[in-house]
Amino acid sequence: MFTKPFSELSYYEKTSTIALFVTIGIALSMIVVYFYLQKKKPLSLKTFGFISLGIVLGYSVSIITLLMSLRLIEYKEAGYLEDIFSIKMIEGAINSPLQLYLYTIILVAGIALLALLIGKKTEKNANNKAIVYASICIAMSFALSYVRFIELPQGGSVTFASLLPLMIYSYIFGIRKGVLAGVIYGLLQFVQAPWFYHPVQFLLDYPIAFSAIGLTGLFGETRLFEKKRILQFSLGAIVAVLFRYLSHVVSGIFVFGSGDPDNYNAVAWSFLYNAFSLADMAISLVIGGLLFSSRTFNRVIDPLISSSKKKVIKNRDIIVEEDNL
Repeated sequence: MFTKPFSELSYYEKTSTIALFVTIGIALSMIVVYFYLQKKKPLSLKTFGFISLGIVLGYSVSIITLLMSLRLIEYKEAGYLEDIFSIKMIEGAINSPLQLYLYTIILVAGIALLALLIGKKTEKNANNKAIVYASICIAMSFALSYVRFIELPQGGSVTFASLLPLMIYSYIFGIRKGVLAGVIYGLLQFVQAPWFYHPVQFLLDYPIAFSAIGLTGLFGETRLFEKKRILQFSLGAIVAVLFRYLSHVVSGIFVFGSGDPDNYNAVAWSFLYNAFSLADMAISLVIGGLLFSSRTFNRVIDPLISSSKKKVIKNRDIIVEEDNL
């Protein structure tokens, strides 16, 4: 993570390094406990789901607050920080806070509207199961994010399908739950690679960008191409990654600027630099397509999809389960 000896690192760098290894330990522990409970004590999975979700949320918020505080203290001591919302941008970035905030609001509104308008509510039992699988898929994605083919100098990498577990989760359990799982994963990504120059940049590059991955289930929520799961999954994944790509692009234009100002302005450089997310998507699409073309894989996810697509309709004293598939 850092090339200098640990003793020479700043408080911020030491804390983020320790947090990284603690996060890996928590993720691996959750996977081990899940498979143990699934085999030995399946009735405990519901409780495990709530506990693991609480641990992930509490840990993420705590460590991110600590890292941001340490980073801001460093900025203040270096004379880099004027106030929390006016951190000096990297040279070459477009200095237009109003446009930065406007594009951020548009991205958030787009993701939220798709989740609320197309995403469907599910029954309580499905929600309990979704929490357990969210914990596992987040942990799997986090573990896979360490298998990197390419790592870029200003953040970003091409990994071995690290987003695939989250994409599959969103397809199975719907985009509302997928977006929430993506937000949590984005917070963990900040722990892994804490690039922080501006509060809005943090939101764009982490929780907003990865919440967009939850849109993978977009077409699975509708009757479009319902007989062609591979097509539903692929189209949803493309929409999701395009939103993620645009989120990184906005951050690049208004915060990071151009890494090659002699040949590219901030806009062109940001579109080019953040193309790594499209390469990441291509790997996930190929492996995801292979999985969805497998009868065995489809037999495994069929019960999960069926249970997650049921909703309970209450009419006085009568409860009717309506299958939306």
